[in-house]
Amino acid sequence: MRKLALLLLIVLFVFTQTGCAADSPADPEPVPDAGGGTAEGYTPLVPDDNQGEIDREIVKQLQQNHYNKVKLDDAFSEKFFNAYIEELDGTRGVFLQDDIERLRDKYVHALDDELKKGQTRAAFDIYNTYQKRRIQIDQWALDRIAQGIDSLNIEDDESFDVDRENAPWPANAEERATLWTQQLENQVINLKLNDLDTAEIEKRLTQRYSNELKQLRQTEPMDAFSAYMDAYTHSYDPHTDYFSPRRSEDFNIDMNLQLQGIGAELRSKNGYAELVRLIPGGPAAKSGKLKPTDRIIAVGQDDDGEFTDVVGMRLDETVQLIRGEKGSTVRLQISPADNSQTKTVTLVRDKIELKDQAARKQIIELDRQGQQVDVGLITLPSFYNGTAKDVKKLVEELKKNEDLAGIVLDLRNNGGGALGEAMKLTGLFMNSVPAVQIRDADGNVQVLGDRNDGPIYDGPLAVMVNRLSASASEIVAGALQDYGRAIVLGGQTFGKGTVQTLMPLSEGQIKLTQAKFYRVSGESTQDRGVTPDITFPAAIDPSKIGESALPNALPWDRIKPTTFPYSDEITQLMGTLERGHRMRVEDDADYQYRVNRIRLARQQTEKTRVSLNLEERRAEQAALKQQSLELANTHREATGKEPFEDYKAFEESEEGESPQEQELGAHPGADPDEIDAYQTESARVLLDLVEAFIREKEAGAA
Repeated sequence: MRKLALLLLIVLFVFTQTGCAADSPADPEPVPDAGGGTAEGYTPLVPDDNQGEIDREIVKQLQQNHYNKVKLDDAFSEKFFNAYIEELDGTRGVFLQDDIERLRDKYVHALDDELKKGQTRAAFDIYNTYQKRRIQIDQWALDRIAQGIDSLNIEDDESFDVDRENAPWPANAEERATLWTQQLENQVINLKLNDLDTAEIEKRLTQRYSNELKQLRQTEPMDAFSAYMDAYTHSYDPHTDYFSPRRSEDFNIDMNLQLQGIGAELRSKNGYAELVRLIPGGPAAKSGKLKPTDRIIAVGQDDDGEFTDVVGMRLDETVQLIRGEKGSTVRLQISPADNSQTKTVTLVRDKIELKDQAARKQIIELDRQGQQVDVGLITLPSFYNGTAKDVKKLVEELKKNEDLAGIVLDLRNNGGGALGEAMKLTGLFMNSVPAVQIRDADGNVQVLGDRNDGPIYDGPLAVMVNRLSASASEIVAGALQDYGRAIVLGGQTFGKGTVQTLMPLSEGQIKLTQAKFYRVSGESTQDRGVTPDITFPAAIDPSKIGESALPNALPWDRIKPTTFPYSDEITQLMGTLERGHRMRVEDDADYQYRVNRIRLARQQTEKTRVSLNLEERRAEQAALKQQSLELANTHREATGKEPFEDYKAFEESEEGESPQEQELGAHPGADPDEIDAYQTESARVLLDLVEAFIREKEAGAA
């Protein structure tokens, strides 16, 4: 009997294991054609043997170490499911409504259980559905292009919704074909507006969809697993990421700045390689011709190499096309986020050197009641090792100027860096006091600052920030504002108030959020960033760039403030300073030109529908050019300059850059030391503050 019982247990064990195998992802779920035709070359993906174990490792790390204590339950499962669908089909043009309903019924409340068990059936079923639908679309598009783009109607009164984030999914394959016909028509119009002929357009679009089809047919299990894990980690917060071994290598290269390329951070969004950040000192930032949210649609090598269309191409392959030997040339065709005319940007690849990110000083010379007054300007692109030492030297050099009335510290576009340097920098302008609080996932709070023997500069100080001032920049600006040590000017900062760390996995690594930054006042810099005392019109739309624009960003909150000495002298004078600022900029031609161009650019980016009539689009483009030219010539006449003869002359000048480009970098062909309108106004506000202090003291003495 014992032998029989043992035999039955063995048989039961084998049967159980076999049953598990039958339920495993090795037997992929079938995906129906759904009226879209046969997807040639489609092969359903199945997970690699080790991916279930990696899944469990990631879940364990997040559950134990992430700042945000998330419960894996049905509510999280639904959030994760929606994030995964969004990750794959953000413009709602690939899946069909039946696909969404089928997948939702099966998995919307099952993903939490699969994560805990290391199962990936849902990951691959959803991805395989996406892959098959995408192949069907590309096959359809290639057939449609083969009929000739002249068969597309770009003369009717149709319009196309370019913002489909909340649009319904196509009900069936026929409705999807209608949507993609409009997509094709819009792509044709964009290329025609860029002066490409019919043959070149057909060649470019054929290449675009062929490349994408090739990528889809070469998709590997790691691609599906990475997309699934991206959606999972981003459901915690936008800065938590899973790096596969290949992505880990790229991340380490970028962190060490050993990349010889254009100096830009990219992300994949809706099939496009989109610029996220320009690295200070890199070719992209120096050019002054690129900005965050620009989309790269094609890459050409050298001065005359043929363009390779990269729409739909895997991001890592697009990056490989952009990288290259130092000194070599790469050409990028750029589609701006405001859907204005496509442009070509030529860059010379280079290695980013520390000197290109180093602090630099200038003198802003102002006429004040008939007398010249000097204000020091220190521009700091990033917090690198040695920042505080360099800034200290610059401040000491500025102090030698007997006519120095104050200092403006420009932290615009400074994405952060070494936290220790930020603490030391704050200590250059203040006594030894706390500068930031850091709270970890367990609620423990650490207070950091700079131990010093007193500031090296205690005179009038202004700090400039904008939407791309992040992390360490926000800590410095927030601390100087909280103490009443400096007036903060510009735009609301990014709102990156979290701390990440890298954790190794058996394969790859995970970057997860472990702590949050808090100001000495107890308020977090997370999500809301730092609000300036006086706001300048922002070229960058905060609804598109910034922490608050990212899904699942951790919320703003506050903790107990630390003890700190506070001066309310600046706060008491804010009414006077704001009135002076408003009255002055009303008559400042440079400032108003910048404001008017920002207003015009915002009008374009806020449009969510575009005409599918070529002549109407040409007329809109011509009208936009005319408006830009009129603004420029009004500005030139007000500043005593000859007006531009035509738009081409305007476009070729530094004034032809967009407001975003002007805010983000140097103007090509312009003096790199040119003081911009916002820096000049910041210096004037600082002088207003100095004069107001003097009046207050004189009134008190009287």
